[in-house]
Amino acid sequence: MKNARWVKLADDLTAEISDGTFPLNSYLPTEMELCAKYNVSRYTVRMALDNLTKLGYIKRWPRLGSKVISLGSKPLISSTSLTQFHHVSETHKRIVNLTTECIVDRTLALQLECEEQLKLLRFSNVLTDPEDKERPIVWTTVYVNAAYSRLPQMAERQPLPLLSALIEKEYGERCSQMTQKVTAVALPDEAARHLLVTPGLPSLRILRHYKSSDNKLLQITESFHPGNRFSLTLSMSNFG
Repeated sequence: MKNARWVKLADDLTAEISDGTFPLNSYLPTEMELCAKYNVSRYTVRMALDNLTKLGYIKRWPRLGSKVISLGSKPLISSTSLTQFHHVSETHKRIVNLTTECIVDRTLALQLECEEQLKLLRFSNVLTDPEDKERPIVWTTVYVNAAYSRLPQMAERQPLPLLSALIEKEYGERCSQMTQKVTAVALPDEAARHLLVTPGLPSLRILRHYKSSDNKLLQITESFHPGNRFSLTLSMSNFG
């Protein structure tokens, strides 16, 4: 069965956004101009534009038009396992930002799902794609034991190894377990600023806790991925 005409139009517009025909911050043709160009009805155009809006490519304003707010031409990270996730982390360059110390209050404890009053070192980093002009694809805030004071400098000097590997190398603490929680959220302002996209876009928030074999908390990370730059696929087998 053939796809609906609006699906084909949405695909065509997405391709033109990705290839630069409609650059970032430019406006798409008006609804009537799209009707004439593609020989489709206004209903078809509106369905296609609604789809691009939901995917985060454009934002629409009454009487102003449809503005391109993301060039997301492809999912820049596609992981099917922790092994592949680690491979991505080790091949996409990390850029370290501001480092501060913090005491976990009630609000932060709820956000990070950890105990209160922990003394942590906080820094953020941006992961960039080496195959796409170093475009930022993931923004992460890292929280580690304040005793790991040299970790931010090490992470900056060695932008490819996993942070858990640097912790083990420098402090002798080996990560043996990681838990991960994925939620769909609107992209926060701070993350959007580092990722060079518009705040409020659909995104994935990934909260990870890294622990040692004796259940000691080594690291917490909170990452934000714009929805059109990341996919996570899980394959399962041997069902009874």
